[in-house]
Amino acid sequence: MVEVSILLEGGVHPHSNASADTFDNSEKLRESFHQLLSAGLDNTDKISIEIDTKGSFTSVLKAIKANNGLSSDTLALLDLDGDESQRDTRIAQYRLEEYRNLVFFMIQTMESWILSQPDAIEKTFVSYDKIIDSPISENILLKGLVPQSIDQPDKVLNSLLQEYFQYEKGGKIKKVKYGKLKNSYLLIEQLDINELRKQFADVNNLLNKINDLTIHA
Repeated sequence: MVEVSILLEGGVHPHSNASADTFDNSEKLRESFHQLLSAGLDNTDKISIEIDTKGSFTSVLKAIKANNGLSSDTLALLDLDGDESQRDTRIAQYRLEEYRNLVFFMIQTMESWILSQPDAIEKTFVSYDKIIDSPISENILLKGLVPQSIDQPDKVLNSLLQEYFQYEKGGKIKKVKYGKLKNSYLLIEQLDINELRKQFADVNNLLNKINDLTIHA
């Protein structure tokens, strides 16, 4: 059995001063990523993955330094915070040139994955009151755009949720808001890994990298 650890930019660092609820949601985010990426593996009898949530990208970089680098069984998955053209810039900025084949990016960020599948957003909040009847995919913030080109996808996702979904609490109507450590794991759970592979090269590259390890298992 080959065990692969993926250092993920997301969640909270285990030694942070976050609340119990935040730690719980971070664990749920870790589990949702594990579920999503495991669905893209060819042979789970020979290989397994561990998602190691590190919080910020700086924590991921510290972990790489502490481990004296990355190896074939330790990979990194980071937000690019830009489009594909920023890859080399970010690798140089993080001083990861020698680990180029072991570092993968969410382009632009994790939320870009979510925006690429508006149907998954609909499924996640199906139990809430929908304010607008038309599909989210028809919204001007998404229609005709490729997810990798959408700047600040977390803000776009938050705008969409507030525009489309609401709920009643304490006799008051509240709009649904997006939070990385509030409901992102629910959205990740609804994503289709095969569709992500088609739309995001690094998703495909990451899974191919992991699957290739079974050849030597």
